[in-house]
Amino acid sequence: MRYLLLLMLLAGVSAAEKVDRTGPYLSLGGGYAMFYDDGRLADVAVDPSYNINLIGGAYINKYFSVELSMDYYDTFTNSVNDNTSTIYIIDATAKAHYSFWRERIDIYGAFGAGGVFWREYKDNLSQSDNSGVTRGDVGIGLRVMEDLTINLGYRRYFFTLEHDTGNRDDLNNIIYDTYNMQIGSVYTNIEVQF
Repeated sequence: MRYLLLLMLLAGVSAAEKVDRTGPYLSLGGGYAMFYDDGRLADVAVDPSYNINLIGGAYINKYFSVELSMDYYDTFTNSVNDNTSTIYIIDATAKAHYSFWRERIDIYGAFGAGGVFWREYKDNLSQSDNSGVTRGDVGIGLRVMEDLTINLGYRRYFFTLEHDTGNRDDLNNIIYDTYNMQIGSVYTNIEVQF
């Protein structure tokens, strides 16, 4: 009888430490864009930007979740001609998880796609563009309470934009150049699961 009680107690403690990895979550965080390549300024230094991110998602199970996210990058400043760029990115992402240490530590990788909305300001003039974007993430999360996780990760965006060159062709059409652009940033966010 003692062994049966001990076995039931151990099973109860083990079950109490299990973390439920299904259901919706929201996260809010920020980051620092360590890398910005606008495709046309390979030899020009661009001051990095801070960003804010808001994410709504749902764990399908402990190995897989889906997200809808918004990232806002405040200001990238070109140190040569003082033009600045502001960027919004909205995307949907699939995220793969691997949890260990009683499912309190979570290593993840993500891939997503969406849209980028870019605006550049220079000499009291502005131009804007939007385009498709792809995103990749890697990171680690620490579940500090049953419904609260702190994530630390690295995110990279890839997109192309067209810029007005200021020139016109023979038919007086504006000539645009297409540039392959990237943003890479480290971020942290607080995730609350419902």
